[in-house]
Amino acid sequence: MKYRALWAGAMAGLALHLGGLAWDVYRHSADSTLAQREDVLSLANPSHLMIVAGMAVVAACLLGIAFAWLQERNVGGSGPAGVMLRGIGLPLIAVVAAGSVWLASQAEDGGHAHSDALATADHAHADGAAHDHGHAEETGVILAVMAAAGHLGGVQATNEHAHDEAEPGSMDEGSAHHHGEEVPVTGEQLAAATEFVAALKQHTAQYEDVRAAMAAGYAQITPDLPGIAAHFIRGSYQRDGREMDPEHPEVLLYTKRLDGEWRLVGAMFLAEQMTEEPPNYFGPLDAWHYHSNLCFSAGAAVRAVESRGDCLNGAFVARTPWQLHVWTAPGGNGIFAHDYAPIDPGAFPGASKPAAAELLVQAP
Repeated sequence: MKYRALWAGAMAGLALHLGGLAWDVYRHSADSTLAQREDVLSLANPSHLMIVAGMAVVAACLLGIAFAWLQERNVGGSGPAGVMLRGIGLPLIAVVAAGSVWLASQAEDGGHAHSDALATADHAHADGAAHDHGHAEETGVILAVMAAAGHLGGVQATNEHAHDEAEPGSMDEGSAHHHGEEVPVTGEQLAAATEFVAALKQHTAQYEDVRAAMAAGYAQITPDLPGIAAHFIRGSYQRDGREMDPEHPEVLLYTKRLDGEWRLVGAMFLAEQMTEEPPNYFGPLDAWHYHSNLCFSAGAAVRAVESRGDCLNGAFVARTPWQLHVWTAPGGNGIFAHDYAPIDPGAFPGASKPAAAELLVQAP
């Protein structure tokens, strides 16, 4: 009878253990981030508690069966050695097993993400560049910005690297982790960039038709170039004291390479001052650039030359102001990227002649 009761108890413990495992699997399938927020074994976790309790019941019942069997068989004899084996050996095994479970509950999973103590702290890479995992209050802003503005400024998220060398006070290589390239951008910069792009899209909606832009004073100064489109500049906006004003973009970008019709794909902003360092509005997101030794000719032609002497019958520009492309059309590889991938080269050939000549519209 006693064996039957102990075996029944072992079966009940096994059922409790398997139920805890099933519940834990369900919890992890419902929340993919759970593994990054909990320890290997946490007795505060109800499913983990079921797993441990079930196994404890099984172990206790099996130890009880073993103890009863040892007593019945008088294993070890009636001397002190036999009494010690039967009276101390099995309880000692039970204590060691319980202690191992307790130690497991105190351990943390080295394969998981950083613990809570490290999740908000800066730490250095092997190359000496520090990075911040960010604060919880910025997470919502970052996710909203990325959803609204796409991959801003050519942010890369595919180049993985590992912490291969242990550093003083850092995690050893047993807990190396992989992640995308990090960009030192703040939540405020992300929010400002999103607000700026939204305002630009709202303002330039009136110029979806290239004829409206030319009627407002935008004149074409480049052909429909692969990757960067045709540039239409509004001279009155140059050096007007308004830099990076979404309601006064100096240049609008149009192309026929998407579907054979003139389409607005973005804008370009010009810095007010000629400086060595570019302006900085959104930290590492806004990728400014400039060109040197350009020769602008009639018919919206532009080419790079060696010197002013090579620019006959054209307007020579030794160096342009700092410039920033802002791509408002979808499908690009970055809102502030230099090129717009869908038109490099594009599904359709570029415009064969200037828009003004093709559409018989002239800027005033």
